[in-house]
Amino acid sequence: MTQLDKTTTRVERDNSHASDPIEAVYQLGRRYNITQMARLMSCKRPSTLINKFNPACEGHHLTLSEAIAVTEFTNDNAIISAWALSRGQMLVDMPAGAVSDEDLVEQVLLAQSIFGQLMQVIHDARRDGVIDRLEQAQIERVGRESAQHVLGLICSTGANVRELNAGRG
Repeated sequence: MTQLDKTTTRVERDNSHASDPIEAVYQLGRRYNITQMARLMSCKRPSTLINKFNPACEGHHLTLSEAIAVTEFTNDNAIISAWALSRGQMLVDMPAGAVSDEDLVEQVLLAQSIFGQLMQVIHDARRDGVIDRLEQAQIERVGRESAQHVLGLICSTGANVRELNAGRG
């Protein structure tokens, strides 16, 4: 599949709008070349697709099939991640197949490390006795990352399930 060029050098925003699919579409449009995307999607007028990425444009809206195509062309899950988060869900990468024992150990250690980061963020936020909105946003970001790693780890162990030998016992 053809890869789209990223067209921005701007700094990534925080996750304050992470659960807004419309904002995700807008930000995705800022990261990629929409004109190139329009060509790949066989759009007759790139300006129409540009308008669909603009949340202030009332006349044009991205359709579900277009959102799917954009996700596939960019290999960027921002739209579905935001939609899932807005519904109280999250995406978790599934393992491609069985995971080696070494990779599984690495995933366990990484999950422990990220969980430790979460505990540190909570500890630091509580230091003054009050958790403010910025601290809570950071707790949520690290917490989601921690949960995703744990769920990925569960999927990885499931991919490694083997039948016991009948001769063992």
